[in-house]
Amino acid sequence: MGNLAGKVNIHAQALIDSAKSYYQYLLDSNLGLDEIRILRVVLKEQILILQLGKRLFSQEILMLEVTVDGKSKTYELNTSLEYNEELSQLSITLDSELSEDLHNHLKNSTLRLFSDLKFLVKNVWEFYEKHRDSLVLPNAQPLVIKDIPHYLSDHQKEALKLVFSKPLSYIWGPPGSGKTQVVLFEALYAYAQMNKRVCVIAPTNSALEQIFITLLEHFKKMDFELSNLLRLGIPTQRFLSLYPECCDTNILKQNQISLFSQPISSKERLKNALIIGMTLDGFIKRYDSLEIKFAHFFLDECAFTALAKACSILIGGSPITLFGDHKQLMPICEMPQKELKNRPEVNLWNLSALFIEEFFKASDFTKLQEKTPSHTPELSCVAKLCFTHRYGDNLAKLLDSYIYQMGLRGQDEMMEIYCIDSGCKKEADNNISENEIRTIKILYGYLSRSNFLDSLKSPQNTNNITDSLAIITPFVKQRKELQQQLSSIEVLTIHGSQGREWENVIFSPVSLNYYLTDSRQQNALFGLNVAISRTKKRLFVVCDLAFWLAQQNQFLRDLLLQSTKINLPGLSSPNKLQSHFQG
Repeated sequence: MGNLAGKVNIHAQALIDSAKSYYQYLLDSNLGLDEIRILRVVLKEQILILQLGKRLFSQEILMLEVTVDGKSKTYELNTSLEYNEELSQLSITLDSELSEDLHNHLKNSTLRLFSDLKFLVKNVWEFYEKHRDSLVLPNAQPLVIKDIPHYLSDHQKEALKLVFSKPLSYIWGPPGSGKTQVVLFEALYAYAQMNKRVCVIAPTNSALEQIFITLLEHFKKMDFELSNLLRLGIPTQRFLSLYPECCDTNILKQNQISLFSQPISSKERLKNALIIGMTLDGFIKRYDSLEIKFAHFFLDECAFTALAKACSILIGGSPITLFGDHKQLMPICEMPQKELKNRPEVNLWNLSALFIEEFFKASDFTKLQEKTPSHTPELSCVAKLCFTHRYGDNLAKLLDSYIYQMGLRGQDEMMEIYCIDSGCKKEADNNISENEIRTIKILYGYLSRSNFLDSLKSPQNTNNITDSLAIITPFVKQRKELQQQLSSIEVLTIHGSQGREWENVIFSPVSLNYYLTDSRQQNALFGLNVAISRTKKRLFVVCDLAFWLAQQNQFLRDLLLQSTKINLPGLSSPNKLQSHFQG
């Protein structure tokens, strides 16, 4: 036992050293403090409403700086928040000091909002310092599942069997292959039937919300008591309105929502819930107060989750199942590759959760420190899901040829892929294309006039179409300009779209960029995979068509060769284009 404890301490110390070194780098480089632009400020009694210029990546550590007559005060914003992701709107319930300051000086004050990611790094090393002797690769066997549902495909059956037979497993599949809707759902339902408490973890609040919405739709069909699911953290207004019974008690109190005849405490809710979901940062921050021994951990979007954080769920040795796709986006590490060579210990923030087994089986970390996220992780127990319901066989085969090489197949119904030629790009700036912006505006205008967009409105909210149409581009500058000119539609970078999905996507590639769109470079290829696979039905690619068709051995060229060309300038009658969208 002494040898085991010593080994665990080595790994815990490596995690602590990695976090401290990363924190110091962020501090020295003036990084990790991200300012979120405030577009509009509204003060209503005790509520401060901020219209934000971009989507929040994390709501765990937010700070508001208030400057009056040159003097600044910084307030840390804790749980008194409500975030409407669709509207990019943050509502803050003010404490007495901040309320008084704003009511007295709002007209003369300057407000700045910051997300301080350095504190999240600090939380990590403090967690490992406290629990350094509790970290170990899963050693407990999962509970035995009684029956494998007959409706599952053979691949899905094998994946579910793996979840319940191995302490550590990885369920790998592209979007639409049933990772969440089938395998994760069936695993959670089986544990709930056995009255065992499990934990669902995601790297971001947005990903967690998407997972819970998907799961809850399935649980409703099973006539399952939804209050058995508890989502900790700050929900969007949409989630709160749809599923208040699944939200944190503190959030309900702040929004003056009561679901129970008698007030119920957060501890009671935790005690009664069977499926508890939170972000990884939330888990690290809350773990000691949870006082729960989970029967199983399920980490979704594991390929997008930093290894340095993911090791936190190794506490106690409970079974762990990783869900994800290591052929998509990788963890975001602020330290460039050149600097990582000088600080190799920080590579634990650069690698994904899928390297967890390699890390904990190693007694020397030299080899791991030399690896990049694009290396294939070494895991003992992997189940592959090789059929996707997300798109047709045409796109599935193309993705398999370039990316998956696993025999991926899709539906018989072909994916609708349309290309719109924006003409030759003229700017010297490689990060923006005015022609693509102009063409996207024309396309969006046509779709609006033809009532096509009306059919996309969400059943839950007939006043918006944000769940069914989005614009994605690799470049921040292009996104900002598109968002400014098309404020009524969501525009995202590829990273911003991770974990989201829409019925229809307009993609603006702008230019051939080694890091973002050149598919000969693996990270760019995986990024393109994310962008294209966000769409469930129709993909519109707006680009300089002649340029891309001349690019041999490029993923986008071969994608365009499978598309139907739409000639926007010649469309005098809406019926001419509408015929493309029938059926």
